[in-house]
Amino acid sequence: MTAARLLFLASDLGATGAAKQLALLLPRLAADGVTPAVAVLGNDDTDAAVRLRAAGVSVQATPLRSAFDPAGRRKLRTLAAAFAPTAVHAWGPSAVQAGRALSRWGGPPLVASAAAHPGTGFGGWAATRALRAADRVVAASWAEADAYRRLGVVGDNLTRIPPAVEPAPPTPDRAAVLNDLGLPPTARLILTAGRLEPSDGLKSAIWAFDILRYTFPDLHLVVVGDGPGRADLDAFVQSLAFDDVRVHFAGARPDLPALLGLAEAVWVLQPRGGVNLALEAMAAGRPVVAWGNPDLTEVVEDGETGFLVAVGDKAQVSARTHVLLSVPASAAQFGAAGKARAAERFDAGRMAAPFARVYDELPRRSRGGSP
Repeated sequence: MTAARLLFLASDLGATGAAKQLALLLPRLAADGVTPAVAVLGNDDTDAAVRLRAAGVSVQATPLRSAFDPAGRRKLRTLAAAFAPTAVHAWGPSAVQAGRALSRWGGPPLVASAAAHPGTGFGGWAATRALRAADRVVAASWAEADAYRRLGVVGDNLTRIPPAVEPAPPTPDRAAVLNDLGLPPTARLILTAGRLEPSDGLKSAIWAFDILRYTFPDLHLVVVGDGPGRADLDAFVQSLAFDDVRVHFAGARPDLPALLGLAEAVWVLQPRGGVNLALEAMAAGRPVVAWGNPDLTEVVEDGETGFLVAVGDKAQVSARTHVLLSVPASAAQFGAAGKARAAERFDAGRMAAPFARVYDELPRRSRGGSP
C-alpha cells in the first residue's frame, strides 16, 4: 500500500460515528505509507476535520447542494483529477453517489461505507444504485452487512470490518467539570449523547431518568450534543420535573470521551447505531445500559459489560441502572470487563490493516478518471 493515494469522500464530518472512525483510520493509514485526502460534501469546520488536519491529512470542503449541483460536481472532479487517487472511499449515502460519478468510465475503484440506510426518494434510489455498483462495500457489523444485502449488494462485494476505539483519555478533574456544568459537588452522573432531535432515544432517556430521580436525590443526567430539537426536549424536561430539574444539556463536547469517565453509567438509547458511544464508554471503563438494537448487540455483552434492554423499554433502562447505582462493586466489574473487551476486540491500533487489505484487493484502473 506504500504507493496508494486514497481519496475519502465524507457526506459529513460532524459529530457522527463515520466521522469519528475516519478520524481514527486516516492518520494510521498515513503512518503506513498511504497518502490520504478528504473531500467533505458539507461543513469542514468540525472537530473531526481539525483532528485530521492536525495529523497532516488534507481536508477540503466540496459542498454539494443536491445530486444535480453542477458547480459542486465540477469542483469535486477537479479535486479528484489533481489528486489522482488509486481508489475512492466514500462514507455516507451522498458521498457514495458522488463517488460513483468519479469511478465510472475508467475512474478509480470505489469503496463504500456508512451507507446502509440511504433513505427514500431519488437520493435513496441513487445511493442504492451506487452501492450495488461499488467495487467493495465495508460493513461495520453483521447487522449492517444484512442491510446492504437487502439493498442488493452481492455477498462477494461485502467485507466486515468492526469499528474501533482509542484508549480513553485521562479523566478530567471532577470538581472542575461539575462546576462548569453548574452541578453540586456531590452530584452523581449518568451520561448520554446524541443529536438533539425529535426522536425516541433522548426523550426516552429523559423519561427513564424521571423514574430514577425519586430514588437518588443526588443523581443528574447529562446530555451531550446539539441539534434542532433542544427546545422541545428542554420543554419535555420541564413538564416532568417542575422545580426539580436534574437533566442538563451540555451542548457539543469534543472532550466527551474524557467526560464519560465521570459517569456511573452511560446510556446508549438509539433505535439504530450508537456503537461509537458504547465503545467510548467501554474504553473509559464505564458500564453501558443500551437498547438492544442489532448494531449494539455485537458490541455490548449483556450481563458482562453492561445491560441490553428491549428498544423502547424505559422501565427496564431505569431498573438496570438502579442495580448499577445501588451496587458500585458490580458497576466497577462491568466497567472493567467493558474496558478489557474494547481493548481486545476494537483496538484502534489494529484498524488500518484490514482496510489496507481491502484497498490492495481492488481492481487496478487508471488514476483520476472522471466522467
